[in-house]
Amino acid sequence: MHEPSLDILEFPAVLAVLANCAQSVVGAEKLLGLRPLKDADAIRDALAEYAELEGAIAGGVWPGLGEVRDIRPLVFKAAPQGAHLDPVELLHIRDNLHSSVRLKALLSDLDARKKYPLIAVRVENLSDLSGLAHELGRILDDKGFIKDNASPTLLRIRREIARGRNGARAVIDEIRADTATAQALQEDYITIREDRYCLALKAGMHNVVDGVIHGASASGATFFKEPLVLVRLNNRVAELRKDEAVEELEILKAATTGVREAGPALLNDLETLISFDCLEAKKRFAGKIGGIAPVVKPWQSDVEFELIGARHPLLVLKAGIIVTPIDIAIHQERVLVISGANTGGKTVALKTIGLLTLMATSGIPVPAGEASVFVNFPSVFADIGDSQDITASLSTFSAHVRRVKEFLEVEEGALVLIDEIGAGTDPAEGGAFALAVLEHLKQRGALCVVTTHLNILKGRAATRNGYLNASVEFDEASFKPLYRLRSGAPGPSLGLSIAQSLGVPDHIIEAARGFISPDEGAFMESIRRLDEEREAVAAARKRLDALASRRDKALERFKGEREGIRARSRASLESIVSAARAQIEFAINALKKAETTGDARRIGKDVNVVYARTSAVLSPSRAIGQAGCAPQQGDKVKLSESGKKGVVMRVDAKAGKAEVMVGGLKIWAAFDRLTQTGPEVDKRQAMAHLLIEAQARTINIIGSRVAEGIAVVQRFLDNAHMAGLESVEIIHGTGTGVLARSVAEYLRACPFVKGFRLAVPEAGGPGVTVVELK
Repeated sequence: MHEPSLDILEFPAVLAVLANCAQSVVGAEKLLGLRPLKDADAIRDALAEYAELEGAIAGGVWPGLGEVRDIRPLVFKAAPQGAHLDPVELLHIRDNLHSSVRLKALLSDLDARKKYPLIAVRVENLSDLSGLAHELGRILDDKGFIKDNASPTLLRIRREIARGRNGARAVIDEIRADTATAQALQEDYITIREDRYCLALKAGMHNVVDGVIHGASASGATFFKEPLVLVRLNNRVAELRKDEAVEELEILKAATTGVREAGPALLNDLETLISFDCLEAKKRFAGKIGGIAPVVKPWQSDVEFELIGARHPLLVLKAGIIVTPIDIAIHQERVLVISGANTGGKTVALKTIGLLTLMATSGIPVPAGEASVFVNFPSVFADIGDSQDITASLSTFSAHVRRVKEFLEVEEGALVLIDEIGAGTDPAEGGAFALAVLEHLKQRGALCVVTTHLNILKGRAATRNGYLNASVEFDEASFKPLYRLRSGAPGPSLGLSIAQSLGVPDHIIEAARGFISPDEGAFMESIRRLDEEREAVAAARKRLDALASRRDKALERFKGEREGIRARSRASLESIVSAARAQIEFAINALKKAETTGDARRIGKDVNVVYARTSAVLSPSRAIGQAGCAPQQGDKVKLSESGKKGVVMRVDAKAGKAEVMVGGLKIWAAFDRLTQTGPEVDKRQAMAHLLIEAQARTINIIGSRVAEGIAVVQRFLDNAHMAGLESVEIIHGTGTGVLARSVAEYLRACPFVKGFRLAVPEAGGPGVTVVELK
């Protein structure tokens, strides 16, 4: 990674904010050392691990890390035999152990282990030092003091000390109760000097009480005197204090031995705790900037780079600023040229692209939409800002050229960001230099994003493959930047308009416009026309989206109604079958009880009637005679013997015959020779016509205006999708590229488009787009 570019893109400033989100000093140190990862698997794992932590927190199963201390110096201090750690140092060891124990509880939840496998692996690597944690918790309280019951000996000593102090207090209270002594007391309180109980006596009256003077106040007005009656008692307490210190030292040495033995495990666990501290810090950082775990794809020659709703994180953190998100999509292009008015946000857009790329490939959440796709570029180079260096006798252009020179030998797949390329010198020479540099970098396989005011670069991007124009939007009515990035069209610099808004006299502005060459004026006018056409395309697309939405809603409504019809039909059929079954079962029971042949025939006739009625409902395409009902005048029927179709003209129900017009002839036919066809044929013909229309795999929209072409493409793809085609071709030609880009924009948004690409050269190349359908 090009280290100077990290500073230019403000990556260290982002790391500083991230490090402040860590709980521990060691976690902050690790975050400050983050750098973009080159290995795609490492990036994937880092982001996946962060996503697991997000899920664990959201799911309420994350126990929280707690304190993480840098215990490395303590482990080294405990290494020599006979060494001991003080209580506060042991408390720091205990804090880390408690954090480890808390995390290991996560493994007891089997569902959590399955849902968060990467976190589970880290937790499993933590050592089982619960015994040491318990021992340190047994001997130390939360403030770092050794507990009374840390050992039986210490408990006995401290109880004796307490008894001695209580006895001393009782003696002091008796002395204070004496009237003569009370008058000599400076204050009515007990003081302790050199760990011995004393009285605070007024100077000149301190001889009222016999004893040992342990000092005086700074003013000399008070003497601190230990009464003789307390000397023996205080001496005993002092001896006990020495015994207490010896016992405490033994307790600390024993605890330190446990730390020494667990030293390697403690250091290993510290690395795991630091990793979790960093993950929690990323989560807090994401909350501050509205960050998400990005999708990062390995670099390939045809990889697509797309930022949706991207924001500069340092601007997001700045109070009082509303940051406008930007959208940037780079697909088959290799050079993105961003132009537009001054103060419009070109440099911010450039920095946002570079900084978010560095963050994403470092495993850091980014402030962007979830649909964004980042690329793991092998390296990132940036030249942004005024590089003038007076001490080195370098002008702005010279410093700019020196920086660009460093980029010329970049590796394939490098991301190169250059602000105001070719600026600072004669525009003609600067533009020529910029074009030569961009062509060189493009041929080396780099992806370049540059900002410019040079029309020669805007024109190049508008007419050459591999280049793409983009512009920052500016409200010319209010002369305020909108900070939105618009893809596909260059932007005017609006220098004269801005100067006029700042109060420059009109006659100077008009004179300046008169000095603009005809070619420059024509180019600026073409930019305006492109803007107008783009707005027309946007309006057309909006209308198409509205129509598509209406279509989708109608389709959903139709599906719902169809399901309702199916449900009612099933219920009706079940009712018919159930009724028929009941009637037939009744007839069978009656037949068993029939006493005469006539009764049996009558029952059999009833069964035939039930069968005929049910068959007529369940199989309407049966012969009319079998259905048990007569045809109606005007019914469409088919003759069973010849298969010829006709229309019923007259019906003789008594004779069971119908007169049918077949071609130009009228013939009489029995009901059982006729089959009703109904209107289904017309529906099949309509569907067949639709399928025939959709079977065309290629459509030509060359010469169409954008709105017309998109409408034709939409209808074409609808039919092709209904026909089940897997791929089709759209012929749009090359021309200015506006129609091709508009088609590409529509295809990206089309719900049943699986993917698309330009055709191979022998099949039309950039003038033909091959579309794969879902």
